[in-house]
Amino acid sequence: MAHDLRLRQLLVSTLAAWHGVSRKQIAIRIGTSEANLSQYLNHREIDDELFERLLAAIGATPTEVRIATAYLEALAALEENDDLIAEEQSEIEEAALESARLTRRILAEELRRARHGPALDLCLELCDASGDAASREVEAAAGLARLARQVAEEELEPGGFRTRLTGRTAAYGANVLRVAGELPEAETAFVEAKRLWDAGSDPSGLLDPGRMLDLEASLRRSQRRFDEALACLDEALETGRSPARALINKGFTLEVMGEYGRAVEALLQAGPALDPQADPRLWYNQRLNLSVCYTHLQRFEDAAQLADETEPVVAALGDALVLLRITWLRGRIAAGQGRTAEARELLAEARRQFAARGMSYDVALALLEEAVLLLHDGRTAEVKELARELQPVFAAKGVHREALAALRLFEEAAENEAVTAGLARRVLDFLFRARYDQGLRFTDS
Repeated sequence: MAHDLRLRQLLVSTLAAWHGVSRKQIAIRIGTSEANLSQYLNHREIDDELFERLLAAIGATPTEVRIATAYLEALAALEENDDLIAEEQSEIEEAALESARLTRRILAEELRRARHGPALDLCLELCDASGDAASREVEAAAGLARLARQVAEEELEPGGFRTRLTGRTAAYGANVLRVAGELPEAETAFVEAKRLWDAGSDPSGLLDPGRMLDLEASLRRSQRRFDEALACLDEALETGRSPARALINKGFTLEVMGEYGRAVEALLQAGPALDPQADPRLWYNQRLNLSVCYTHLQRFEDAAQLADETEPVVAALGDALVLLRITWLRGRIAAGQGRTAEARELLAEARRQFAARGMSYDVALALLEEAVLLLHDGRTAEVKELARELQPVFAAKGVHREALAALRLFEEAAENEAVTAGLARRVLDFLFRARYDQGLRFTDS
């Protein structure tokens, strides 16, 4: 084909133009006349030996030759696909160019990551593990965050990147303090983490800035600074690399604020970007949070469908605590659908397992759900007995003052057999909100 015969001539001319080398300069460097060189570049076949000499005279690298060859082959493909209309040819070539750009970007990022070796990968894995463990095992999460910082400080060369990475690891340490309810200490730790992050640098773009914003948003939520939390998450949506993670956090923040409709909107937006194979925990967090919001909105069929989809994935991962929360969620769904006996059985099982794990706040939530069902059936005496199981909750450290005050009111009313389903429901709704908003005040009205 003509294209094959002329490929070397075109390559030499293209690369010479790229390097700014004239035909006269090339001719001098290979020891021939400019006229003779022109004959080769316009009419005569260039053999392997001459081709190598020409490329050396130009100063072209093998990589440049491959890139220029691909460029010329793409142009030739436009004529070869003569059975396609112009719009179809354009669509094919645009897709091919975008694929090449994406591949180049991925390979470049992998090579940059390789400069920092396994230490960077280990550090990021430890950070992720700390974040996953924080809601289940605070001490383990703290240890993982400390280890991540140790790896960053001891295994990477001093410089701006190590400083920035250290800031990220410090933010996970602050997150552990937040989950433990030590908010002043968490604030101090996060200020230090942010200082390190800002003082450092990441010229290769290896670290996702959205993760720092996500962690800051969680802290602001716990501090009841909801507008700031949502602002952080909106920024993470614009600048971060995991919009789904930011949307899930936004949905949870709105749930804590009691804005269940807006929470559902944010969580639904996150759904299409999630993959149970790539990140199963992020996937099931979105669905379980959405299911809980649906129960608040009385959309129990939608909540049940999500629980059915999620449970097998959680079971395969062996996440026993999440499976327990699904048991509680199924009890709540059954109650909403009028299956009272099944609901009471599921809620009682969840309550017992929560108690065995020392999860006092969850014990209170499940117990109040049971109480509402009993009171609707007029079984006040049974509620009186049930309320006595709150005694360990009052002695626990994980329940704050306002929540305890609401539970005391419920307990006293139950003891006097004066409790109503309305009061139990108000205390239950308050506990949902107050768990993550400890500045709320309970009023029996």
